[in-house]
Amino acid sequence: MEHEPQAGLRARRKLETQREIHQAALELFEAHGVRETTVHQIAERAGVSPRTFFRYFSTKEQAALPGQRRMLRAIDSLEITDPDPAAVLRAVETMAETVMGADNDPELDEHRRVAKLLARDADLQSLAASQELVLPVRLRARLAEQLPEADPATLLLISETAVAVWRVSWIRWGELATRGETADPVAVYRECRARLRSAVG
Repeated sequence: MEHEPQAGLRARRKLETQREIHQAALELFEAHGVRETTVHQIAERAGVSPRTFFRYFSTKEQAALPGQRRMLRAIDSLEITDPDPAAVLRAVETMAETVMGADNDPELDEHRRVAKLLARDADLQSLAASQELVLPVRLRARLAEQLPEADPATLLLISETAVAVWRVSWIRWGELATRGETADPVAVYRECRARLRSAVG
């Protein structure tokens, strides 16, 4: 029992260090660009060594991306009550809207900064896309767990499409932010979703 407070302190410090590196990367990328920024500069800004940097992130680009923690948490807590495919899709879309957040989301400003970086940097977009590969896999597994009788191809389509619309919405939101346009991310998500439905009939 005596070791628990110390363990908790170490865990908090680890999270703080990770966030400090993340913030340093964001600030430097915004000021100088992704390509021009080095790991050494990020580490120096965060007050850590390059070796410590690599304990938390494998690349400088990864340090700027918040990862998919919120989406993964939402997927893991997703509950499906109606097995009808249309109802499943609606439940997944509602979950995605929740993750997109609203204007009172305390993390919204940071999301906007990351989205703006993504909108103007193709390399960062590619890395974000690769990190997001785990999302449809996790979502499909969560749906299959709750709907064991469902058609696997249907669950795959729902999972892949839902994550694609979610990702495109963040990119679109970043493009708007880059142009100085203020937009509700949920509204952008709904617009992208509607455009897809219109395109596929």
